[in-house]
Amino acid sequence: MSRRPSPSLVVSIIALVFAVAGTSIAAVNFARNAGAVDGKSAVGAASSGGRAAGKLVATASSGPLRGKIPIRFLEQGAYVAGSKQTFAQGMSVTDNASGAPVGLTLSPLGGLTATCIDQNNTAGKEDPRVTITFTNTSGQNVNFSRSIGEAAPSVSVVLAATTSAFTINNANTFHLYAQLGTVNYVMDGVVRQDNAGTADAQCVVYGYAVIL
Repeated sequence: MSRRPSPSLVVSIIALVFAVAGTSIAAVNFARNAGAVDGKSAVGAASSGGRAAGKLVATASSGPLRGKIPIRFLEQGAYVAGSKQTFAQGMSVTDNASGAPVGLTLSPLGGLTATCIDQNNTAGKEDPRVTITFTNTSGQNVNFSRSIGEAAPSVSVVLAATTSAFTINNANTFHLYAQLGTVNYVMDGVVRQDNAGTADAQCVVYGYAVIL
């Protein structure tokens, strides 16, 4: 003789099924969002702005920005008073000669220029190098430091109406910092040499500057 389950038993079985199903869904969602913060996964520091949109950005794992978030992902206007500039210049090499200086940035303390030079005296075989020059136009002495790649910085004072210049023979990064009173001028850039050893070599310089 068969017996029908009681209503309370049916309700208990249904509740158990939903509980198990809910646990499974939660486990899937947890696995899917493992490592995320507030459901948002991080992208690498080298990601584009479009790929980073709506996501977290991880700090750089290597290089001069190791442990830091690149400034292009930060909007300074939200927390500092100042301005920002970007620069990008491609300069053709003049065979066996030095090109004219090209302006990169300007600030109340001075300006930054780049000069593309052929360091190979053989005709038709250009070997580009870049000279970066800071010109102090503030009318006063400016505290100044510069570093190339991961080398130790060179700290000095740039006298009024004088310049401070350095040359990068190969691809590398550079960091400059000028200060006078309450004005701080910070620059980070990259130098690259394209098509070295040919008659169509080029110097490439790009980066950003922040005036605080």
